[in-house]
Amino acid sequence: METKKTKSKKLVKVTEAGLLSLIAAKLKGKVLFPQKVEDAKSHLQKVKITSA
Repeated sequence: METKKTKSKKLVKVTEAGLLSLIAAKLKGKVLFPQKVEDAKSHLQKVKITSA
């Protein structure tokens, strides 16, 4: 039994700068690596700052 297959052959040409702009707009405000952000926050809380 074969299911319906949708084949899309419509392609859009976009410049590299345009593509990067679209990706940046999609990712704006999102945390991509939440575990690393938490690790960095916990590390920074342990840092002791001294003046020279």
